[in-house]
Amino acid sequence: MQPEADILGDRTDIERNRSAGDDRFMNRLAKAVDAMGTDAFSYLLDTAIQELVAFDNSMLFAYAPGQRPIGVYTDIASEHEAGIIVGKYVLGPYLLDPFYEEVRRGRVSGMAHLAVIAPDAFTETEYFERHYRRTRICDEIGFFMGLPGDVTAVLSITRRGGSHRFCAEEVTRLEKAAELVCAVGRQNWTELCSRFDLPATQVFSASEARLGPIEQTLISLKRDTLSDRQAEIVSYLLKGHSTESIALNLEISAETVKVHRRNAYANLGISSQAELFSIFIEQLSQMIAPGDEPSGDVG
Repeated sequence: MQPEADILGDRTDIERNRSAGDDRFMNRLAKAVDAMGTDAFSYLLDTAIQELVAFDNSMLFAYAPGQRPIGVYTDIASEHEAGIIVGKYVLGPYLLDPFYEEVRRGRVSGMAHLAVIAPDAFTETEYFERHYRRTRICDEIGFFMGLPGDVTAVLSITRRGGSHRFCAEEVTRLEKAAELVCAVGRQNWTELCSRFDLPATQVFSASEARLGPIEQTLISLKRDTLSDRQAEIVSYLLKGHSTESIALNLEISAETVKVHRRNAYANLGISSQAELFSIFIEQLSQMIAPGDEPSGDVG
């Protein structure tokens, strides 16, 4: 058994290293503040956060009501991987992103961990397969920043491949620093609203407007095929909710959920979520107006 004096010494070393990391974080953050408004800001903010926890990549997306998001920044070097994580994401799959769902619900501050906000069957979705597993992202944490013009920016840090997921202690360290990170980010990215200068491209009837964007897209796919309830349930499936979770959210029985899902699949002529995802993305691509291509720095 390790002597008590050695245990206390180990704890002292851990606390000392943690304190030194906090000091380095503040020093790096000060450099990021000095670089506000320059191309160096994002990199310097990343290096500050790296003093708290290690991560592999970062990215920043800006969201505005009724418009597709903008990929503002990413440090992903591979054009192929950046194309999946940023380029393809902003064309429609963002609608299935748990971080976007947080934005849609009105979140404009603080930090969120994917493991906490993702639905219970998220890792079984086609979206997870194509966006996370294909790019080897194993964990993600996002910082939310409400900006002028009803824009919300989300700065995400990710771990990939063989990296360990963020542990509870690391999440706690980031939570303590989140207010500072978000405050600095809000000041630097306050003008992002000026980049949303295109009109919304999706037009729905008054009865459809009360639904979410996923349900709207599904109904526009086959307007006389899916009922509002079927579209609602299918949207939950796409986002990663299990049958039980859908039943709890909609306050209906699990058997009723299964019946609606079975009827929706039959009406759409499909038999799997992979097929559902494909026709969902295809419909979104057809709804992109000329010139409504995504913009943003993916280098």
